[in-house]
Amino acid sequence: MMNENRLQNATLLTWTLQVYKDFKRGIAQTPHEAAIARSMQNHREWWPDWEAFDRGTGVEDSTSTSRLMHIHHDARVLMQVEQSEPKEIRGFYDALREKEFTEFEAVHTIALGLTEEFSHSREHNEDFSSSRYVERAAVHTKASLARPNMTRIAGAKAY
Repeated sequence: MMNENRLQNATLLTWTLQVYKDFKRGIAQTPHEAAIARSMQNHREWWPDWEAFDRGTGVEDSTSTSRLMHIHHDARVLMQVEQSEPKEIRGFYDALREKEFTEFEAVHTIALGLTEEFSHSREHNEDFSSSRYVERAAVHTKASLARPNMTRIAGAKAY
């Protein structure tokens, strides 16, 4: 039974960190939790930050919030790829992987479109549009396939 006090004090950060700790301990996870953990694994440069929060020395600020959203966007793309929903996202991912993009590069290329659509919908007070997201992801996929070295130099992490 879950500790109600712990649940009331949970934030997206604390929940995400618990997902990652459970992953490292080999605890079975839902597909969504596994996608989050995989996204965190792909960002070795942020491991010291996750460890600092785990030790209680990390400070939530705009940087940690941005990184947390980045992880969740990556995880969302991973889930969409695994579920082939929307099917176009799986197609973009497969096209990138066929051209030897790493999972990390492919997910980030697609997630640029996801992040742009979230920003657009927030800035314009509109609902998130799946069709606009797919269009944005298509543009980024096409650009990355046309200039793969530019994607690799940038690390496809510009969101």
